[in-house]
Amino acid sequence: MKKFILMLVFLLSFMFVFGGIASALEVKAKGSWRVHTNYVMNKEFDKDTKYDRFNAWQRARTIFEFVSSDNVKGVLQFEIGDTKWGKDDGALNTDGKNIKTKHAYLDFKVLDTQVKAGLQPLELPSVFGSHILSADVGAFLVSRQLTDMFGLTLGWARPYDQDDINPIRTDKHWNDEVDVFLLVVPVALDGLTLNPFFVVSKFGKDYLNTPSNATMYHGGLNFELSMFNPVVLKGDFNYGHVKWNDNFKQSGWVAVLAAQYKMDLFTPELFGFYETGEDKDFRNSKTMPVIGTDGGAFGPGVGLGSNTEFNMDNLLRDALYVMHSDYQNQEGALGVKGVGAALRDIQLVDKLSHEVVVYYVVGNNHENNYSLMTTKDKYYEANFNTKYQIYESLALVLETAYGKLKLDDLGTGSRGSMFEDGMVRVVGGFVYKF
Repeated sequence: MKKFILMLVFLLSFMFVFGGIASALEVKAKGSWRVHTNYVMNKEFDKDTKYDRFNAWQRARTIFEFVSSDNVKGVLQFEIGDTKWGKDDGALNTDGKNIKTKHAYLDFKVLDTQVKAGLQPLELPSVFGSHILSADVGAFLVSRQLTDMFGLTLGWARPYDQDDINPIRTDKHWNDEVDVFLLVVPVALDGLTLNPFFVVSKFGKDYLNTPSNATMYHGGLNFELSMFNPVVLKGDFNYGHVKWNDNFKQSGWVAVLAAQYKMDLFTPELFGFYETGEDKDFRNSKTMPVIGTDGGAFGPGVGLGSNTEFNMDNLLRDALYVMHSDYQNQEGALGVKGVGAALRDIQLVDKLSHEVVVYYVVGNNHENNYSLMTTKDKYYEANFNTKYQIYESLALVLETAYGKLKLDDLGTGSRGSMFEDGMVRVVGGFVYKF
């Protein structure tokens, strides 16, 4: 915190000393701070695994915009990340050094073209979160509205660059970068919006530790159909392919569809999703490859994705990670299919709102892949969330969830008993958005 305060003092002193320049500069601050307690029972869906059920946490994200004109600004976001009370930076006599630079980028216009350059949030269009790319990354984005109907976004991001020189052969190029090139063409029609996109990712052979480079391709379409309002349809279709080496390829697709009926007091929603899963042949993978999604951006609830105010836990992925320690399992498509229903934006009393989400998931992987969710495995979950808006910027939030993972034994003698108990999660606290 001292480091954060000193940085603020420095910025304010700089503007004071150079008053002639700073007089034309407007500094805006906004952010999202939260303080909450977590109670999680059977976190790993197994009561025999012992750990603390109750903890207190907090997180603070603060964004500064340095605006010199309508066309030029710099954006700087600091984060004091998830801090557990009583441990490390949250222990007695707190003097943590856990301040992170989350975003730092330029945002300006040139000839009606929006340019963003620097460390920034980058997410491909989606309904419930991207299966492909959703992360903070160093990137260069150029966006332009071509007509009232068509837009265009071009981008380059570099998620990884490990070294500057080849430590083994100084006379050879060290090909250890990962570069992502993307194209998004937003289309706005009367009652219909379309977001087709195409992504090419280049993986250097020295990054992969393989004989040759790899090129990953993704294509997709995100849409929202509102011409039949109050009925709104939303959907995604994503496809990805990569040849990692001569003996192993990965390709698959994902589809998501949601239908909402907007009403005065609440919005009912039905949704479903399908991810291609692995077959019995281990030579190639049939799950869609992933670039990075910050621990699984997709999901209607806590266990399968974390679209909540207190999005710290991704419990189903964590459980499956115990079975199958793999980047794909933590970040991308799991090879599952599911259906669900929700009541969103329930507003029966002023300032008090609720949300109910239930969904059911079945594995889509062949039973030979016993470390994944197979076609004989199931997961179901129920969420009930409540928010009371104390002030315009301050809310009291309570989130509850119950999840149950059921695995078939598949003749192993032990697999079916790995996750016998239901998970219970209760999180309550304050969220301040300004």
